[in-house]
Amino acid sequence: MSSMIDKITTEDRRIAADILDDLQVVLYAADVKLPSLGIDWRSAKATGVILIDLGAARPDVIERLVIILRRGVRP
Repeated sequence: MSSMIDKITTEDRRIAADILDDLQVVLYAADVKLPSLGIDWRSAKATGVILIDLGAARPDVIERLVIILRRGVRP
């Protein structure tokens, strides 16, 4: 079953990886570090739903992210 999901989601997985790369570039430019940022490949393999996991972060990091999002950042 998982190989069928792999075949169906190949393009979606590539797109998710590209989006994650873009997000990391923007966060780096904003000096925001989300240490657990990644793709939840286990869920993707089991369900076919690809999720980008922002993970856990300290409140000061999230506060910085909120400020950046409000202001807008260009890489």
